[in-house]
Amino acid sequence: MCKTAATPPKGAERNDGADFSRELASLAAMPERLAGFFAAIPEALWRTRPASGFFSLAEHACHLRDIEIEGYRARLERMLAESCPALADIDGGALARARDYLRQDPRRARDAFAAVRADLVSRLGVLSAAERARGGELEGAGRITVAGLVAKMREHDGEHLAELAALRDELARRG
Repeated sequence: MCKTAATPPKGAERNDGADFSRELASLAAMPERLAGFFAAIPEALWRTRPASGFFSLAEHACHLRDIEIEGYRARLERMLAESCPALADIDGGALARARDYLRQDPRRARDAFAAVRADLVSRLGVLSAAERARGGELEGAGRITVAGLVAKMREHDGEHLAELAALRDELARRG
């Protein structure tokens, strides 16, 4: 299960336009990559957790949706509107338990995640270098800029992609 890194990812505060564009392209690809796991894992297994106890496919989709909306989008809006806001960390495991992700519709969660991610990538894509340098104080991580937030999003995506690949492979072995 993913955790917020205590420090921003290496290179996260770089504000180079080409690097930022590459990071946005990676973020934009995530909904399609998630959809690939929906295609690869039989629907009957979408709510099956791996032996590790990490998230099922349904829980991943719900988590990604909620973190995108309540974490990344909310943080971006505050960083652009306020001067160095205090940004709360989010406990993804607590959200999963409180919202009973296994009872939610994973297709709707996947689609909502894709819509919010597309909107965020579009909004991020038109930011100036000065806007990408705006920042806030992320609980547990310290100062972070918009560019750093994008790097955290990419890192978070990578964690979920690795967990999803392991889940897919384990479920395939179970046969």
